[in-house]
Amino acid sequence: MVNRRISPDMKYCALDLWHRGWTVDDICDTLSVSRASLYRWDAIFEEHGHVIRPPSPLVGRTRIITRAVLTAIHTLYEQEPNLYLDELCTFLAVQHNLIVSKATLTHSLTAASLTHKILHKIAIERDEELRNDWKDLLRDRTKYSLVAAITTEGYMATQVVPGSLDSFKFYNFIAEDVLPQMNPYPAERSVLVLDNCRIHHNDAIVELVH
Repeated sequence: MVNRRISPDMKYCALDLWHRGWTVDDICDTLSVSRASLYRWDAIFEEHGHVIRPPSPLVGRTRIITRAVLTAIHTLYEQEPNLYLDELCTFLAVQHNLIVSKATLTHSLTAASLTHKILHKIAIERDEELRNDWKDLLRDRTKYSLVAAITTEGYMATQVVPGSLDSFKFYNFIAEDVLPQMNPYPAERSVLVLDNCRIHHNDAIVELVH
């Protein structure tokens, strides 16, 4: 059967005859349409209520990657250096209503001198800049030490002190923050367990606990 453009009215007429009881063969012979076309129109009508399939919802704006979109891609790769091309396609579709294939995207990025390799390198360099900024920040800040007393139920006492924690500061932590919350043996919270840290080897702490 020769391919020809069939109007919506003809399609509606074919479906109407079918619903009125005409056989598929009679409809096809009378209207000079194929069985496959009749079945396709019926399926489209059942799904959409119309004999013409609606346009795809994924049809976006003109498939041109603008400078603004390239800037967005550049920024995205700074945040996500291991992004795959299919993930980038999804990003463009969702965030910019721009539908492109991976091949088209690769061509556009190459034309703009933003290949995947270059974008990955930019992201790595950006990460290195951030690491250096943090190094400078930490280098200029005061260091702190944290000490904590932990029970089977969670933290009982904590203390943060500038610089290193020496035996004197640790003694004060035990005396002022920990022991006031403990009880004589064998009551609950009556056993104090310390690890083998040097500042824990302190006779004054032993006497304090006793």
